Amino acid sequence: MMSRFNLITIATLIGFAWAAPTAAETATVETEYGHWLAERAAQSDVVVVAQLERTDYEYRRGFPVDGRTWFRVLFDYKTPREMERLIVLETGLNPEGCYFPDLPLFDEQPRYLLFLAYDEEGALRGHVDGCAVELAVNEQGRYAAIWPQTAFRRQILESTEADTDANPPGLDSVLETRTVDMEFQGPLSRIDGSQMIAHQRRQMAEEEDLRIEGTDLIRTRGIELSDLRQLMQPGLVNQDGRLTNDQSDRVEALRRILQQPSDQAQSDPAVPQDPS
Repeated sequence: MMSRFNLITIATLIGFAWAAPTAAETATVETEYGHWLAERAAQSDVVVVAQLERTDYEYRRGFPVDGRTWFRVLFDYKTPREMERLIVLETGLNPEGCYFPDLPLFDEQPRYLLFLAYDEEGALRGHVDGCAVELAVNEQGRYAAIWPQTAFRRQILESTEADTDANPPGLDSVLETRTVDMEFQGPLSRIDGSQMIAHQRRQMAEEEDLRIEGTDLIRTRGIELSDLRQLMQPGLVNQDGRLTNDQSDRVEALRRILQQPSDQAQSDPAVPQDPS
């Protein structure tokens, strides 16, 4: 199990990686789908909002290097069949790895927008460029993506001149224009900064638009899930509202692979509709 210390250490390092971008650094990649979120959705076999249930990882020096993650599907944007639960496999220690926090079993578990693809053996794995966007519930009871987060920075300036050590990638300007002040509740709404010293908390709060409450750092900005869905939409359907031909062919192939019941689908209460 990943220790509490390691979780805090990771949060601290991620926080310090968020230097406030200049106008030149703030950019996004245009693709044939209009935005990288749409391209990510088009390249994925499964795009869903799901709640973490449990993890089963092998650890080395406190970090996950292999294992499975179980999710309960809340609602879907793209699936080859009806899915109530799913299992995501991951192997290896790498920054793009599709691993998730190992929280106490009876705590409220976090929710994510997932981008997944089937491997040759029919197992679900995270998209190679990033598998998850962290979600939280805002004061209106709606899902929103926490801003900022690594998922919105890591892939936005691929193959551009700005993507160098001297001039690291900035934030996604298309997404940044959609951020608003929010009050969040539940998991991922705050960061435990009790193992940071005071100036580290202040620095992280300034760089990530966080509010300090005691030793906790409170999330204050987000993007409505409906805005993310709008950006993804070109990668999900064509102008007639149907899956594009290449996606339809891929879905049919996946359906044939998945004809037999999978241990990834288990009984579950009714899945709520997309509230966004």
